[in-house]
Amino acid sequence: MRRIVLAEPEKGGVAATWSDGTTSFWPAIWLRDQCACSQCRHPSGQRLFEIGDLPEHPRIERVTTQGDGSVRVAWTEGHVSIYPAAFLYEHNLKTRRAAAPITLWGADLAALPEGDWAAIARDPAAELAWLEAYHRYGFGLLRNVPARPGMVAEVGDRLGFVRTTNYGRLFDVISVPDPNNLANTALGLGVHSDNPYRDPTPGVQLLHCLVSDAPGGDSILVDGFAAAEQLRTEAPGQFDLLARVPANFRFADKDADLQARRPLICVDVEGRIAAIHFNNRSFAGIDGPVELVEPWYAAYRNFARLLKQPERALAFRLAPGDLLVMENERALHGRTAFDANLGRRHLQGCYVDKDGLESRMRVLRRHVADAQRAAQ
Repeated sequence: MRRIVLAEPEKGGVAATWSDGTTSFWPAIWLRDQCACSQCRHPSGQRLFEIGDLPEHPRIERVTTQGDGSVRVAWTEGHVSIYPAAFLYEHNLKTRRAAAPITLWGADLAALPEGDWAAIARDPAAELAWLEAYHRYGFGLLRNVPARPGMVAEVGDRLGFVRTTNYGRLFDVISVPDPNNLANTALGLGVHSDNPYRDPTPGVQLLHCLVSDAPGGDSILVDGFAAAEQLRTEAPGQFDLLARVPANFRFADKDADLQARRPLICVDVEGRIAAIHFNNRSFAGIDGPVELVEPWYAAYRNFARLLKQPERALAFRLAPGDLLVMENERALHGRTAFDANLGRRHLQGCYVDKDGLESRMRVLRRHVADAQRAAQ
């Protein structure tokens, strides 16, 4: 960790020089708002003031660097704030805040991110390692999860919070007569994100294999972010169309009529790919403008081609006890056809909100760090 070797008032805020020679600057209003003293924050960490309670232009009286590396700011209003060096290092406003690291992948991924359920259930460090791999690749496998009905929801509630939908708290993926969804047939399914007709789209899908006797039915995964990045490189105009012009998605049966309108490719405010919504079965067209319809469909066709490239597809067979966890808006999933006349294939699934797994990972980081400090 870098140390602050000098901190001093500068017009409108505080400037600091770090031990490696780099510099930082924090505006006074930002620093005053971030004060974490007992007058400003409840023990829960939530603010006790409204923004209108702060001076519009806070003025600094004195800045000192303390022995532990923290920065003390005395304000002309009589208030005093202490800022740990680690906090200031994390919030260097001169640099773009780094996104969580991810690794784009294809069929040549050397090893699947996986973990043993029993080890994860008893060891926070093992669970954290698995979650960090899951976030890096957008999916993860859990091995040796007891192959009993309902277990998928137990795992979902351990990792996050199971979301109940029109399919229920959990759902069965089996071949049935007269299904309301092609997932409940023996047909092969092209790679897709689940439920883009829902608002919000499910963040995470879990699929737990209970029975896998039927020939066929191999799982297929494709990194949608990698395919979208290739489209952005090779055809930036098409990428822009798919990120700018929304598509319609719909699912309807006797009990539900779910509709949503969103781009196939979503980017964040800094242009990073944030989500992919691709589902041929529930795609319901676009609403124009008319002059963009043909170019949009050309872009859609090209993106679909990239997603179907053999070098993108991870194919593997789930065995009873395997549980696949997928970031639904990144790791697109599908399957090969299977023969329901020669055996059974039974998966159970559920949906979990994305922020639940992110929260779990952060909490485990704290717990593991506390345990490591206690052991020293």
